[in-house]
Amino acid sequence: MRGTVIGTGLVLALLAGGWLGAETLASNRVAALIADDPSLQAASVAPLRDPRRIGIALSEPAWSDPALGVSLPWARLYLSPTSPLTARLDLPDGGQVTQAGQVMQLDLSAPTASMALSPLNGMAPNRLDVQARDLTLDGQPLAQGLSLQARLAGLGSDAPRPARAAYDIDLGLTGLQVGGLAQLGLDPGPIPGPLSVQGPLRIWLDGTPSVTGGASPQVVGWQTAGLDLRADTIGLRIVGRLSREDQGLAEGQVALYSTDADAMIGMAAGLGLIPAQAGMLLRAGLSQLSQADLDDTLPGPDFPDAAQGELRLPIIMRDGQLILGGVPIGPAPAI
Repeated sequence: MRGTVIGTGLVLALLAGGWLGAETLASNRVAALIADDPSLQAASVAPLRDPRRIGIALSEPAWSDPALGVSLPWARLYLSPTSPLTARLDLPDGGQVTQAGQVMQLDLSAPTASMALSPLNGMAPNRLDVQARDLTLDGQPLAQGLSLQARLAGLGSDAPRPARAAYDIDLGLTGLQVGGLAQLGLDPGPIPGPLSVQGPLRIWLDGTPSVTGGASPQVVGWQTAGLDLRADTIGLRIVGRLSREDQGLAEGQVALYSTDADAMIGMAAGLGLIPAQAGMLLRAGLSQLSQADLDDTLPGPDFPDAAQGELRLPIIMRDGQLILGGVPIGPAPAI
């Protein structure tokens, strides 16, 4: 019995030593990453020292770039012994956003975030889940809810040439106020609010992200079988695929579906899918343009026919040109 107790004590001591050492190593690593990145700051990075989980505690973490900055009073990042490859992030229910020198208070309810890692893919995020609701900016409503689930996916034989990783995303954003977007320096253009976005989206990246550091990969393409947007009482559905060609311009095709022709053109311009100055031309010939065929030689999802009372506007981007109804009307936008 005495030998069993001593042996158990030694095992517990070794586990505790490894636990504490891992936390110290992690906090030192994160502190070094923050020190090397001018866009990141933190007043302190320390081991969590919680026997139920291994992790780090950050005080006053902040991220900023020339356009926007976000700061929080604290954050905790940790792993559970029962799920050692799933990192969880605890966040406060408020922080500050800085835009053009103006500091604004950001508040939200029930923020949660978790990320599962894939050791066979260089510790790339295998799964990401983010949830929050009742977001406000300086006490004014910003969004009712945010939900994002991303899953690492296989590239597939039809992936864009520069793609090295793919993620399937389920996106849900409700009650987004365009006035709040303007406060954040994001121009919503002619799109009315409030905005809601719901649906699946696949994105392709030119590299595999990793928590071990390195350059952040860039988006080189996206595809959706049906992303639903609602702006006030206006509904718009987007089906299609765009990818980045060698010069950085978009190539591929999308189809916009809506029962409101004027609203569809305004939202297409606001999303950057068509030039704003083409609106008048499109309104004059929309009924004819909506009958145009899509290019079945281009990869992408299936494009359903328009429903009763609905218009379908095909937009093709090929050889650096934006094409409507078989007629080039300007350069393709950049991705």
